Amino acid sequence: MSEWQKRFSKKVESVREASSGRFEEVARKALAPVFEEFQKFTAQQGFVSSAPLANPGVRTFRLALTENAYALLTFRLSGLEDCECIAEFVVPSRGKLPSLNQRIELVEANDNWARRVFERMLDHFVDAFFDGLGQKPKGAAQTAEAA
Repeated sequence: MSEWQKRFSKKVESVREASSGRFEEVARKALAPVFEEFQKFTAQQGFVSSAPLANPGVRTFRLALTENAYALLTFRLSGLEDCECIAEFVVPSRGKLPSLNQRIELVEANDNWARRVFERMLDHFVDAFFDGLGQKPKGAAQTAEAA
């Protein structure tokens, strides 16, 4: 490797480290506190919540109504500048539902955005139960207006 290639490789590695560091900061300052907030609230509704995966560049949160009825929310570093969020849902009467995906630039990711993602995910999850029963939830008008 030439000297230029070595210097260039170090620069690229520095960019990757900075991007990873920014994601970890978002995870620490926004994702974890918002998850704790929703964990406390959903526990009052009978949910069991956990954070089964916390690796560099990835955070996963599980909110379960039962063992076989849960929502899995995964945030991950995408490329060098984005935070991608994938929400997966399992509802007994409907099986695994299509996932919801959202991507935001890391510089825009904050606790308000994380809160909106959790709210949207939980609304979608609970609404799927009613869809399976062919019913509308109480307060459906407020849910639709908020979206």
